[in-house]
Amino acid sequence: MYLTRKLKLGRTDQLDALARRAGDLWSTVAKWHWRFVDRQGYWLSKGQSQTMHCKGYEGLHSQSAQAVADSFYDSLQSWRKKRDSGNYEGLRPPYKQKRYFKIQWKSSAIKLRDDGVLRLSNGRGNDPALINWPSGQEPKRVEIGWDGDRYELRCQQKVEEDGEPKGSKTAGIDVGEIHLAAVYTEDESWTVNGRELRSLRRQQNRTKKKLDSKIDQKEYGSRKWKRLARAKDRQLRKTRNQIKDLLHKQSTRLLKTLHERRVGTVVVGDLTGIRESIGYGSKANQKLHQWAYGEFARMIEYKARLCGMTVERVGEAYTSQECPSCGNRHKPHGREYICGCGFEGHRDLVGAANIRQKYLGQDEPEGSPLRVAGEGPKRSVMASPTGVRYRPHMRCNPATVGKTSTEPKGSCGQAGRPVGSGQRSPQENLPALAGGEVKASET
Repeated sequence: MYLTRKLKLGRTDQLDALARRAGDLWSTVAKWHWRFVDRQGYWLSKGQSQTMHCKGYEGLHSQSAQAVADSFYDSLQSWRKKRDSGNYEGLRPPYKQKRYFKIQWKSSAIKLRDDGVLRLSNGRGNDPALINWPSGQEPKRVEIGWDGDRYELRCQQKVEEDGEPKGSKTAGIDVGEIHLAAVYTEDESWTVNGRELRSLRRQQNRTKKKLDSKIDQKEYGSRKWKRLARAKDRQLRKTRNQIKDLLHKQSTRLLKTLHERRVGTVVVGDLTGIRESIGYGSKANQKLHQWAYGEFARMIEYKARLCGMTVERVGEAYTSQECPSCGNRHKPHGREYICGCGFEGHRDLVGAANIRQKYLGQDEPEGSPLRVAGEGPKRSVMASPTGVRYRPHMRCNPATVGKTSTEPKGSCGQAGRPVGSGQRSPQENLPALAGGEVKASET
Protein backbone atom coordinates (compact mmCIF):
# COMPACT_ATOMS: atom_id res chain seq x y z
CA MET A 1 0.00 0.00 0.00
CA TYR A 2 1.18 3.52 -0.77
CA LEU A 3 0.45 6.39 1.61
CA THR A 4 0.88 10.08 0.91
CA ARG A 5 2.70 12.29 3.40
CA LYS A 6 2.27 16.05 3.18
CA LEU A 7 4.62 18.82 4.29
CA LYS A 8 3.89 22.55 4.16
CA LEU A 9 6.76 24.43 2.49
CA GLY A 10 5.77 28.08 2.25
CA ARG A 11 6.81 29.99 -0.86
CA THR A 12 10.27 30.48 -2.41
CA ASP A 13 11.60 31.89 -5.68
CA GLN A 14 12.87 28.47 -6.72
CA LEU A 15 9.46 26.85 -6.30
CA ASP A 16 7.79 29.73 -8.16
CA ALA A 17 10.21 29.26 -11.06
CA LEU A 18 9.63 25.50 -11.20
CA ALA A 19 5.85 25.88 -11.07
CA ARG A 20 6.03 28.52 -13.80
CA ARG A 21 8.07 26.22 -16.05
CA ALA A 22 5.58 23.38 -15.48
CA GLY A 23 2.70 25.75 -16.28
CA ASP A 24 4.37 26.86 -19.53
CA LEU A 25 4.85 23.23 -20.55
CA TRP A 26 1.22 22.35 -19.77
CA SER A 27 0.06 25.30 -21.88
CA THR A 28 2.32 24.21 -24.76
CA VAL A 29 1.06 20.62 -24.67
CA ALA A 30 -2.59 21.72 -24.52
CA LYS A 31 -2.21 24.37 -27.24
CA TRP A 32 -0.57 22.10 -29.79
CA HIS A 33 -2.84 19.16 -29.05
CA TRP A 34 -5.97 21.18 -29.85
CA ARG A 35 -4.33 22.81 -32.87
CA PHE A 36 -3.83 19.36 -34.37
CA VAL A 37 -7.45 18.49 -33.57
CA ASP A 38 -8.89 21.71 -35.06
CA ARG A 39 -6.74 21.96 -38.17
CA GLN A 40 -6.03 18.35 -39.09
CA GLY A 41 -8.65 16.38 -37.18
CA TYR A 42 -5.85 14.36 -35.58
CA TRP A 43 -5.52 13.58 -31.88
CA LEU A 44 -1.89 13.50 -30.78
CA SER A 45 -0.97 10.58 -28.56
CA LYS A 46 0.78 11.07 -25.24
CA GLY A 47 4.02 9.64 -26.61
CA GLN A 48 3.98 11.99 -29.59
CA SER A 49 3.43 15.04 -27.36
CA GLN A 50 6.21 13.97 -25.00
CA THR A 51 8.60 13.58 -27.95
CA MET A 52 7.63 16.97 -29.40
CA HIS A 53 7.59 19.09 -26.24
CA CYS A 54 9.11 17.31 -23.23
CA LYS A 55 12.40 15.98 -24.56
CA GLY A 56 15.18 18.31 -23.42
CA TYR A 57 12.78 20.81 -21.86
CA GLU A 58 14.86 23.43 -20.05
CA GLY A 59 14.35 24.00 -16.33
CA LEU A 60 12.75 20.64 -15.42
CA HIS A 61 13.98 17.10 -15.01
CA SER A 62 13.10 14.99 -18.06
CA GLN A 63 10.70 12.80 -16.09
CA SER A 64 9.13 15.85 -14.44
CA ALA A 65 8.43 17.23 -17.92
CA GLN A 66 6.94 13.90 -18.98
CA ALA A 67 4.74 13.92 -15.87
CA VAL A 68 3.18 17.23 -17.00
CA ALA A 69 2.14 15.63 -20.29
CA ASP A 70 0.90 12.59 -18.36
CA SER A 71 -1.36 14.85 -16.29
CA PHE A 72 -2.82 16.50 -19.39
CA TYR A 73 -3.60 13.20 -21.09
CA ASP A 74 -4.99 11.67 -17.90
CA SER A 75 -7.45 14.58 -17.70
CA LEU A 76 -8.26 14.21 -21.39
CA GLN A 77 -8.86 10.46 -21.03
CA SER A 78 -11.15 11.03 -18.04
CA TRP A 79 -13.22 13.53 -20.06
CA ARG A 80 -13.43 11.18 -23.05
CA LYS A 81 -14.70 8.32 -20.88
CA LYS A 82 -17.46 10.51 -19.47
CA ARG A 83 -18.29 11.76 -22.96
CA ASP A 84 -18.61 8.22 -24.29
CA SER A 85 -20.83 7.25 -21.36
CA GLY A 86 -23.09 10.27 -22.00
CA ASN A 87 -22.52 11.64 -18.50
CA TYR A 88 -20.56 14.78 -19.34
CA GLU A 89 -23.13 17.58 -19.24
CA GLY A 90 -21.38 20.81 -18.29
CA LEU A 91 -17.91 19.25 -18.44
CA ARG A 92 -15.26 20.50 -20.82
CA PRO A 93 -11.98 18.90 -21.85
CA PRO A 94 -8.66 20.31 -20.53
CA TYR A 95 -7.94 23.22 -22.82
CA LYS A 96 -7.15 26.24 -20.65
CA GLN A 97 -3.59 27.45 -20.43
CA LYS A 98 -1.99 27.62 -17.00
CA ARG A 99 0.46 30.07 -15.56
CA TYR A 100 1.56 27.68 -12.79
CA PHE A 101 1.30 23.92 -12.47
CA LYS A 102 2.37 21.24 -9.99
CA ILE A 103 5.87 19.74 -10.31
CA GLN A 104 6.32 15.99 -10.05
CA TRP A 105 9.44 13.86 -9.56
CA LYS A 106 9.71 10.12 -10.12
CA SER A 107 12.05 7.75 -8.28
CA SER A 108 15.08 8.33 -10.55
CA ALA A 109 15.07 12.06 -9.71
CA ILE A 110 14.67 11.54 -5.92
CA LYS A 111 17.46 10.89 -3.47
CA LEU A 112 17.40 10.95 0.33
CA ARG A 113 20.84 11.96 1.62
CA ASP A 114 22.42 10.64 4.79
CA ASP A 115 21.84 13.97 6.55
CA GLY A 116 18.05 13.65 6.10
CA VAL A 117 17.79 16.08 3.18
CA LEU A 118 15.57 15.14 0.26
CA ARG A 119 17.25 16.02 -3.03
CA LEU A 120 14.95 16.60 -6.02
CA SER A 121 16.80 16.89 -9.31
CA ASN A 122 15.75 19.56 -11.81
CA GLY A 123 17.87 18.52 -14.76
CA ARG A 124 21.46 19.09 -15.76
CA GLY A 125 22.74 22.58 -15.04
CA ASN A 126 19.88 23.48 -12.65
CA ASP A 127 20.02 23.64 -8.87
CA PRO A 128 18.15 20.77 -7.18
CA ALA A 129 15.39 21.40 -4.66
CA LEU A 130 16.63 20.51 -1.16
CA ILE A 131 14.10 19.78 1.59
CA ASN A 132 14.67 18.61 5.16
CA TRP A 133 12.64 15.39 5.22
CA PRO A 134 11.48 14.14 8.66
CA SER A 135 11.08 10.52 7.55
CA GLY A 136 13.97 8.11 7.16
CA GLN A 137 12.30 6.42 4.21
CA GLU A 138 12.96 7.57 0.64
CA PRO A 139 9.68 8.31 -1.18
CA LYS A 140 8.84 6.69 -4.50
CA ARG A 141 7.15 9.74 -5.98
CA VAL A 142 7.14 13.43 -5.02
CA GLU A 143 4.85 16.29 -6.00
CA ILE A 144 4.92 19.96 -5.06
CA GLY A 145 1.78 21.99 -5.65
CA TRP A 146 -0.04 25.07 -4.44
CA ASP A 147 -2.67 24.41 -1.75
CA GLY A 148 -4.29 27.84 -2.02
CA ASP A 149 -2.07 29.51 0.56
CA ARG A 150 1.44 28.09 0.12
CA TYR A 151 3.37 25.30 -1.55
CA GLU A 152 2.85 21.78 -0.26
CA LEU A 153 5.08 18.72 -0.64
CA ARG A 154 3.27 15.41 -1.26
CA CYS A 155 5.33 12.22 -1.11
CA GLN A 156 4.16 8.69 -1.82
CA GLN A 157 5.76 6.04 0.39
CA LYS A 158 5.24 2.31 0.45
CA VAL A 159 3.93 1.02 3.78
CA GLU A 160 3.79 -2.65 4.62
CA GLU A 161 0.52 -3.94 6.02
CA ASP A 162 2.28 -5.53 8.97
CA GLY A 163 -0.48 -5.24 11.52
CA GLU A 164 -1.85 -8.43 13.05
CA PRO A 165 -5.58 -8.74 13.73
CA LYS A 166 -6.36 -10.02 17.21
CA GLY A 167 -9.18 -12.30 16.10
CA SER A 168 -11.40 -13.53 13.29
CA LYS A 169 -14.70 -11.75 13.89
CA THR A 170 -16.57 -10.15 10.99
CA ALA A 171 -18.00 -6.63 11.32
CA GLY A 172 -20.59 -5.11 9.01
CA ILE A 173 -20.45 -1.32 8.57
CA ASP A 174 -23.37 0.74 7.28
CA VAL A 175 -22.15 4.25 6.33
CA GLY A 176 -24.80 6.90 6.94
CA GLU A 177 -25.50 10.61 7.05
CA ILE A 178 -26.91 11.08 10.56
CA HIS A 179 -24.64 8.35 11.92
CA LEU A 180 -21.33 8.28 10.07
CA ALA A 181 -21.19 4.53 10.58
CA ALA A 182 -23.26 1.83 12.24
CA VAL A 183 -21.20 -1.26 13.08
CA TYR A 184 -22.47 -4.73 13.94
CA THR A 185 -20.50 -7.83 14.92
CA GLU A 186 -21.89 -11.11 16.12
CA ASP A 187 -22.23 -9.87 19.69
CA GLU A 188 -21.69 -6.08 19.79
CA SER A 189 -22.73 -2.92 17.95
CA TRP A 190 -21.68 0.74 17.75
CA THR A 191 -22.82 3.92 16.07
CA VAL A 192 -20.47 6.76 15.14
CA ASN A 193 -22.23 10.06 15.74
CA GLY A 194 -22.30 12.34 12.71
CA ARG A 195 -24.04 15.40 14.12
CA GLU A 196 -20.82 17.37 14.53
CA LEU A 197 -20.16 16.82 10.82
CA ARG A 198 -23.67 18.01 9.95
CA SER A 199 -23.07 21.12 12.06
CA LEU A 200 -19.87 21.87 10.13
CA ARG A 201 -21.71 21.40 6.84
CA ARG A 202 -24.41 23.87 7.91
CA GLN A 203 -21.74 26.35 8.95
CA GLN A 204 -20.03 25.88 5.57
CA ASN A 205 -23.29 26.51 3.70
CA ARG A 206 -24.16 29.59 5.77
CA THR A 207 -20.70 31.08 5.27
CA LYS A 208 -20.82 30.47 1.53
CA LYS A 209 -24.30 31.97 1.19
CA LYS A 210 -23.46 35.05 3.26
CA LEU A 211 -20.22 35.87 1.43
CA ASP A 212 -21.64 35.07 -2.01
CA SER A 213 -24.40 37.62 -1.46
CA LYS A 214 -21.81 40.27 -0.53
CA ILE A 215 -19.53 39.39 -3.44
CA ASP A 216 -22.43 39.70 -5.90
CA GLN A 217 -22.97 43.30 -4.77
CA LYS A 218 -19.40 44.30 -5.72
CA GLU A 219 -18.01 45.00 -9.14
CA TYR A 220 -16.26 41.97 -10.59
CA GLY A 221 -12.48 42.28 -10.23
CA SER A 222 -12.59 45.33 -7.98
CA ARG A 223 -10.49 45.64 -4.83
CA LYS A 224 -13.45 44.92 -2.52
CA TRP A 225 -14.53 41.99 -4.70
CA LYS A 226 -11.06 40.44 -4.45
CA ARG A 227 -10.90 41.00 -0.70
CA LEU A 228 -14.24 39.26 -0.16
CA ALA A 229 -13.25 36.41 -2.49
CA ARG A 230 -10.06 35.86 -0.48
CA ALA A 231 -12.05 35.91 2.77
CA LYS A 232 -14.47 33.35 1.36
CA ASP A 233 -11.65 31.02 0.29
CA ARG A 234 -9.94 31.37 3.66
CA GLN A 235 -13.06 30.62 5.73
CA LEU A 236 -14.23 27.72 3.56
CA ARG A 237 -10.73 26.21 3.58
CA LYS A 238 -10.76 26.29 7.39
CA THR A 239 -14.10 24.47 7.50
CA ARG A 240 -12.91 21.87 4.98
CA ASN A 241 -9.87 21.20 7.16
CA GLN A 242 -12.12 20.78 10.21
CA ILE A 243 -14.28 18.29 8.32
CA LYS A 244 -11.26 16.29 7.20
CA ASP A 245 -9.87 16.31 10.75
CA LEU A 246 -13.18 15.03 12.12
CA LEU A 247 -13.36 12.19 9.57
CA HIS A 248 -9.80 11.14 10.37
CA LYS A 249 -10.39 11.11 14.12
CA GLN A 250 -13.69 9.26 13.95
CA SER A 251 -12.38 6.60 11.55
CA THR A 252 -9.24 6.12 13.69
CA ARG A 253 -11.27 5.71 16.86
CA LEU A 254 -13.64 3.28 15.16
CA LEU A 255 -10.81 1.09 13.82
CA LYS A 256 -9.12 1.10 17.23
CA THR A 257 -12.36 -0.17 18.74
CA LEU A 258 -12.74 -2.92 16.13
CA HIS A 259 -9.12 -3.99 16.57
CA GLU A 260 -9.56 -4.28 20.33
CA ARG A 261 -12.76 -6.32 19.82
CA ARG A 262 -10.81 -8.89 17.76
CA VAL A 263 -12.34 -8.10 14.38
CA GLY A 264 -10.45 -9.65 11.46
CA THR A 265 -12.77 -8.81 8.53
CA VAL A 266 -14.48 -5.48 7.88
CA VAL A 267 -17.42 -5.45 5.44
CA VAL A 268 -18.32 -1.95 4.22
CA GLY A 269 -21.55 -1.13 2.40
CA ASP A 270 -21.06 0.00 -1.20
CA LEU A 271 -23.00 3.18 -2.02
CA THR A 272 -21.76 3.66 -5.59
CA GLY A 273 -24.26 5.63 -7.68
CA ILE A 274 -26.43 6.75 -4.77
CA ARG A 275 -26.37 10.38 -5.93
CA GLU A 276 -27.67 9.58 -9.41
CA SER A 277 -31.25 10.69 -10.16
CA ILE A 278 -32.01 11.81 -6.61
CA GLY A 279 -35.08 13.93 -6.04
CA TYR A 280 -35.95 14.40 -2.38
CA GLY A 281 -36.25 18.19 -2.35
CA SER A 282 -33.61 20.90 -2.31
CA LYS A 283 -32.51 20.48 1.32
CA ALA A 284 -32.34 16.68 1.26
CA ASN A 285 -30.56 16.72 -2.10
CA GLN A 286 -27.99 19.16 -0.74
CA LYS A 287 -27.30 16.86 2.23
CA LEU A 288 -26.86 13.86 -0.06
CA HIS A 289 -24.51 15.73 -2.39
CA GLN A 290 -22.40 16.90 0.55
CA TRP A 291 -22.44 13.49 2.23
CA ALA A 292 -18.81 12.44 2.72
CA TYR A 293 -19.52 8.69 2.61
CA GLY A 294 -16.84 7.98 -0.01
CA GLU A 295 -14.05 9.72 1.90
CA PHE A 296 -15.06 8.16 5.23
CA ALA A 297 -15.32 4.65 3.72
CA ARG A 298 -11.89 5.11 2.08
CA MET A 299 -10.36 6.06 5.44
CA ILE A 300 -11.94 3.03 7.11
CA GLU A 301 -10.60 0.74 4.39
CA TYR A 302 -6.96 1.79 4.38
CA LYS A 303 -6.71 2.08 8.17
CA ALA A 304 -8.26 -1.37 8.53
CA ARG A 305 -5.68 -2.81 6.14
CA LEU A 306 -2.89 -1.18 8.15
CA CYS A 307 -4.23 -3.05 11.17
CA GLY A 308 -4.04 -6.32 9.24
CA MET A 309 -7.80 -6.60 8.71
CA THR A 310 -9.38 -7.84 5.50
CA VAL A 311 -11.68 -5.29 3.85
CA GLU A 312 -14.63 -6.26 1.65
CA ARG A 313 -17.31 -4.27 -0.18
CA VAL A 314 -20.96 -5.38 -0.33
CA GLY A 315 -23.89 -3.70 -2.06
CA GLU A 316 -26.28 -1.93 0.32
CA ALA A 317 -29.48 -2.46 -1.69
CA TYR A 318 -32.44 -3.00 0.70
CA THR A 319 -30.18 -3.84 3.64
CA SER A 320 -31.97 -1.27 5.84
CA GLN A 321 -35.40 -2.61 4.84
CA GLU A 322 -34.95 -6.35 5.43
CA CYS A 323 -35.65 -7.80 8.85
CA PRO A 324 -32.54 -9.67 10.09
CA SER A 325 -34.79 -11.97 12.15
CA CYS A 326 -37.48 -13.20 9.72
CA GLY A 327 -36.24 -11.89 6.36
CA ASN A 328 -39.39 -9.91 5.50
CA ARG A 329 -38.83 -6.58 3.79
CA HIS A 330 -40.54 -3.26 4.44
CA LYS A 331 -39.48 0.39 4.54
CA PRO A 332 -39.13 1.65 8.13
CA HIS A 333 -40.35 5.03 9.35
CA GLY A 334 -38.04 7.02 11.59
CA ARG A 335 -34.85 5.68 13.13
CA GLU A 336 -36.39 2.50 14.59
CA TYR A 337 -37.04 -0.66 12.59
CA ILE A 338 -40.15 -2.54 13.76
CA CYS A 339 -41.13 -5.78 12.04
CA GLY A 340 -44.40 -7.70 12.23
CA CYS A 341 -42.53 -10.72 13.62
CA GLY A 342 -41.82 -8.78 16.79
CA PHE A 343 -38.25 -7.75 16.05
CA GLU A 344 -37.24 -4.18 16.91
CA GLY A 345 -33.91 -2.43 16.42
CA HIS A 346 -32.00 0.63 15.25
CA ARG A 347 -32.49 1.06 11.50
CA ASP A 348 -28.81 1.67 10.75
CA LEU A 349 -27.78 -1.33 12.85
CA VAL A 350 -30.25 -3.46 10.91
CA GLY A 351 -28.45 -2.34 7.74
CA ALA A 352 -25.05 -3.19 9.24
CA ALA A 353 -26.28 -6.62 10.38
CA ASN A 354 -27.66 -7.38 6.91
CA ILE A 355 -24.44 -6.21 5.24
CA ARG A 356 -22.48 -8.59 7.44
CA GLN A 357 -24.94 -11.42 6.84
CA LYS A 358 -24.93 -10.74 3.09
CA TYR A 359 -21.14 -11.09 3.00
CA LEU A 360 -21.15 -14.28 5.03
CA GLY A 361 -23.79 -15.72 2.70
CA GLN A 362 -25.41 -17.72 5.46
CA ASP A 363 -27.57 -17.41 8.55
CA GLU A 364 -26.20 -16.12 11.78
CA PRO A 365 -24.21 -18.78 13.70
CA GLU A 366 -25.67 -20.57 16.67
CA GLY A 367 -25.74 -18.45 19.78
CA SER A 368 -26.24 -15.25 17.80
CA PRO A 369 -28.42 -12.59 19.45
CA LEU A 370 -30.68 -12.62 16.38
CA ARG A 371 -31.18 -16.37 15.90
CA VAL A 372 -31.55 -19.34 18.19
CA ALA A 373 -30.68 -22.83 16.91
CA GLY A 374 -33.73 -24.99 16.24
CA GLU A 375 -36.22 -22.21 16.99
CA GLY A 376 -36.16 -20.21 13.75
CA PRO A 377 -36.04 -16.41 13.95
CA LYS A 378 -35.74 -14.98 17.42
CA ARG A 379 -38.41 -12.36 18.13
CA SER A 380 -36.66 -9.85 20.32
CA VAL A 381 -35.33 -6.33 20.54
CA MET A 382 -31.84 -5.57 19.22
CA ALA A 383 -29.63 -4.26 22.01
CA SER A 384 -28.93 -0.53 21.96
CA PRO A 385 -25.59 0.33 20.36
CA THR A 386 -22.62 1.95 22.04
CA GLY A 387 -22.15 5.52 20.83
CA VAL A 388 -18.85 6.83 19.48
CA ARG A 389 -18.70 10.62 19.61
CA TYR A 390 -16.27 13.15 18.21
CA ARG A 391 -13.93 14.98 20.57
CA PRO A 392 -11.86 17.82 19.03
CA HIS A 393 -8.68 17.09 21.02
CA MET A 394 -8.29 13.35 20.54
CA ARG A 395 -4.65 12.29 20.54
CA CYS A 396 -2.66 9.36 19.19
CA ASN A 397 -1.23 6.64 21.37
CA PRO A 398 1.85 8.23 23.05
CA ALA A 399 3.88 5.15 22.16
CA THR A 400 3.42 5.87 18.44
CA VAL A 401 3.60 9.66 18.33
CA GLY A 402 7.32 9.59 17.56
CA LYS A 403 6.85 7.56 14.38
CA THR A 404 7.47 9.46 11.15
CA SER A 405 5.58 7.08 8.85
CA THR A 406 1.83 7.18 8.44
CA GLU A 407 1.48 5.86 11.99
CA PRO A 408 0.04 2.45 11.07
CA LYS A 409 -0.05 1.50 14.73
CA GLY A 410 -1.67 4.82 15.58
CA SER A 411 -4.69 3.80 13.57
CA CYS A 412 -5.22 1.03 16.11
CA GLY A 413 -3.96 2.91 19.17
CA GLN A 414 -5.88 4.89 21.71
CA ALA A 415 -8.87 6.78 20.42
CA GLY A 416 -6.98 9.82 19.42
CA ARG A 417 -5.45 12.14 17.00
CA PRO A 418 -4.99 10.36 13.66
CA VAL A 419 -2.67 11.21 10.83
CA GLY A 420 -3.66 14.49 9.27
CA SER A 421 -4.82 16.15 12.50
CA GLY A 422 -1.87 18.49 12.72
CA GLN A 423 0.10 17.12 15.72
CA ARG A 424 3.82 16.67 15.06
CA SER A 425 6.42 14.45 16.63
CA PRO A 426 9.83 15.84 17.68
CA GLN A 427 11.37 14.44 14.48
CA GLU A 428 8.79 16.31 12.41
CA ASN A 429 9.87 19.71 13.75
CA LEU A 430 12.88 19.78 11.43
CA PRO A 431 13.09 22.90 9.26
CA ALA A 432 12.02 22.69 5.63
CA LEU A 433 12.03 25.32 2.88
CA ALA A 434 9.48 26.97 5.08
CA GLY A 435 8.74 25.07 8.26
CA GLY A 436 5.76 22.87 8.04
CA GLU A 437 3.24 20.49 9.28
CA VAL A 438 3.36 16.87 8.17
CA LYS A 439 0.17 15.08 7.17
CA ALA A 440 -0.55 11.74 5.59
CA SER A 441 -3.33 9.90 3.80
CA GLU A 442 -3.79 6.90 1.55
CA THR A 443 -3.15 7.14 -2.19
